[in-house]
Amino acid sequence: MNDTKETILYMLIGVILAWGINQGLAVALTTDMPVVAVESNSMVPIFHQGDILVLQGGEPNSFKVDDIIVYSVPGRPVPVVHRIIKINPDGSYQTKGDANSGQLEFEKYIDPDNVHGRVVLIIPQLGWVKIGMTQYVLPNVGYLLIAVGAVALIYFGRRLV
Repeated sequence: MNDTKETILYMLIGVILAWGINQGLAVALTTDMPVVAVESNSMVPIFHQGDILVLQGGEPNSFKVDDIIVYSVPGRPVPVVHRIIKINPDGSYQTKGDANSGQLEFEKYIDPDNVHGRVVLIIPQLGWVKIGMTQYVLPNVGYLLIAVGAVALIYFGRRLV
């Protein structure tokens, strides 16, 4: 039972450390979203699905054409990572994914207040951990709990015999 408590303690410390590092990076990089995982291949060959991006924040109108930015789109749960291709007369941005053949409709007007920051560092493949959790583990958490419960019953059942 002592090993279980230690494991839970280490997991808790890991979560607290990850949260603290994220908050520290947010302050240091002046952005609310300092680290993001790439969830599509719309920016190949610059980066690929599964890469981690580190962002640097900035004033709402401080970004320029050719900057790769991360921004939120109202009604979409996942932020978008695309290149600025034009700045509209009102200061809003137009973006496009490097690997996309054209612009999507929402990319023609990006409110500067919805921009989280510009990409300053790419860490290859490390984002698969986050993608695996959000796309595979969390949607199947019920099945996973049943499987873990079944394995625990088998394991502890054999120990009692």
